[in-house]
Amino acid sequence: MRDFLKLAGTLTVIACAASVALSVAYQATREVKERYDLEEQEAARREVLPEVEGAVFERVETDSVMNGARFVCYAAYPSEGSTEAAGYTFVAYGRGYSSTIATMVGVDTAFAVTGIRIISQRETPGLGTKIQEVASRNTLWQVLAGKAVGEEGLRPWFQAQFDGRDESRLRVVKSRADDGVLAVTGATISSEAVTGSVRRGIAMLRSIVAPVEAAEQGATAARAEPGVPTSTTEAAP
Repeated sequence: MRDFLKLAGTLTVIACAASVALSVAYQATREVKERYDLEEQEAARREVLPEVEGAVFERVETDSVMNGARFVCYAAYPSEGSTEAAGYTFVAYGRGYSSTIATMVGVDTAFAVTGIRIISQRETPGLGTKIQEVASRNTLWQVLAGKAVGEEGLRPWFQAQFDGRDESRLRVVKSRADDGVLAVTGATISSEAVTGSVRRGIAMLRSIVAPVEAAEQGATAARAEPGVPTSTTEAAP
């Protein structure tokens, strides 16, 4: 009995020490991880808005929720001090086959997609993960013969399909003959999750941004409209 209590006490001390060590390690690395995540988000925003070089991003505050997550969007300005946005980015969340897929989306001021990048997914390897697959331009013979061409800068073919599409053209199709986003073979659910979340995200962004832009344009027009002069001098009787 005494040996059992001694062993239990030893294990308890070890468990407590391990917990303290893990807590200290977590606190020490949390700020580094948060900074790294912010840098990754910034890089993804710039990637999906390639035409706005040197963009300055400003978070658009919103209480909207999509798929159980806070809808976060950013307005992109071409330079410091600019008052007219050149585009917007947001993160869309869609329920895939085995995970929630997070996609960074960029749109222009007409709400057409300028690019997307899947930033988080845990879909089935070899099937759903193909939504991030980069299609090689080299054949096996080219590789074996040492004649392979460089493939730097290639984008995943599934994601590249979204470029230039608006809400009306964001639907999954199973044939290249149809106008839409061609589904990944064997991963229709994952394809639908991404496409549907992007479409819903654009609709939500439009509902948030469009009224604000309309109000700002109305205020600008009102300031520009010349006033009607009035006289405060009464005519002499």
